[in-house]
Amino acid sequence: KRMKARAPPPPNQPSAASRIHSEHKSPAETAVISDQNLVSMKENMINRLVDVTVVLPSGLEQKCTVQGSKAVMDVLVDLCSQYRLNPSQHSLELKSSGSQQVLSYKPNTLMGALDVQTVLLKEKIPEEKAKRPLPRVPEKSVRLVVNYLKTQKAVVRVSPEVPLHNIIPAICEKCEVSQEHIVLLRDGITGEELELTKSLEELGIKELYAWDRKKEPNRKASVSSDAIEKEKTRLLGLFNADRRSSK
Repeated sequence: KRMKARAPPPPNQPSAASRIHSEHKSPAETAVISDQNLVSMKENMINRLVDVTVVLPSGLEQKCTVQGSKAVMDVLVDLCSQYRLNPSQHSLELKSSGSQQVLSYKPNTLMGALDVQTVLLKEKIPEEKAKRPLPRVPEKSVRLVVNYLKTQKAVVRVSPEVPLHNIIPAICEKCEVSQEHIVLLRDGITGEELELTKSLEELGIKELYAWDRKKEPNRKASVSSDAIEKEKTRLLGLFNADRRSSK
């Protein structure tokens, strides 16, 4: 008797050989399959639509949907065009969903590759160009004659427009007088004390007397002594003038 042929395997079921082959796939083949799955996942992320909240420079928030396949720079251009802004004067700050951390990106990074939830459209702050310092205008100054210690004189160059209390340090340094003990007088004759809040220009003087209260305790004596010296100088000048005219 003839023996019956073996029945064919049921449909949609891999043969025993193929099952054995699949069970014994090499690591390289398995890696290729996993890489293909990864690429497929990335493509799905990139091609998806991304819902974001756009914060305008004014602070106004707008809901927006962008293509995941668009580069960040293209999104910037689109948003600026939509809200009538200049792309060259604005930039995007991207924040992640949940933690709202600022994301780092390159201009050509695709939106779908980033976990973006908030897009801040920020105006760039222009960098101030280094300005050349303006040439300094020389300060106006005059020669101030300072009489002190009865017979001493000193010349100090000071500004005629500042209050007297501003030029006291220069006078004290020149005359070697302490600021604690100095009093400024109009002259050595009248002994009129000058207002330190006024300037030389306001007082109409280019000469004054610096009285040192420590070295000259008696103000009247100092003033009268100075007056005598001035009178001597005046009389000597008149005498010499008379002699010259008589010759």
